[in-house]
Amino acid sequence: YVLPTRPGLIFALMLGTMLLGSINYGNSMGFVLTFLLGSLAVVSILHTWRNLAQLTISAGKGTAVFAGQDARFEICLDNPGSIPRHAIGLRAGGVTGGFADVMPHQVACLTFTLPARQRGLLQAPSFTLFSTFPLGLFRAWSYPYPPFSCVVYPKPLRTPLPAPSPGAHADHRQG
Repeated sequence: YVLPTRPGLIFALMLGTMLLGSINYGNSMGFVLTFLLGSLAVVSILHTWRNLAQLTISAGKGTAVFAGQDARFEICLDNPGSIPRHAIGLRAGGVTGGFADVMPHQVACLTFTLPARQRGLLQAPSFTLFSTFPLGLFRAWSYPYPPFSCVVYPKPLRTPLPAPSPGAHADHRQG
């Protein structure tokens, strides 16, 4: 998906105002500037989309945690193309997990944390990969669904159990 950001909408409103002013006053340089900036915005749409296109997404390792700790999930992005991908962000559950630049023929990994409240198998929530590169006028995003989870063990006891007394395990072998 590709849609304009808030600055992109303000930019479009500014272009519309410049076009009306150029038409009203017959200003040739105003037309040149308006159409130059408009074409820059159109090219920006393509570059924003291309920044996410053909990335290979895979689930990284998920480490086991105890209940009450934060589980970490890792998403790896592989760039098989020859074009570097800049400022690719990860958002999971309304929290941004960070940004990564993926160079050509390389892999970059992003992580996000999720509180593990109860024991069992913790499924990773749906997440979003997004980019506003290069100008921030448009936002491209994708909803990948790699299935991954981690194991949440029961919360350990706070106080250790008392050590057994030395005579408790007497050997009762008959000779």
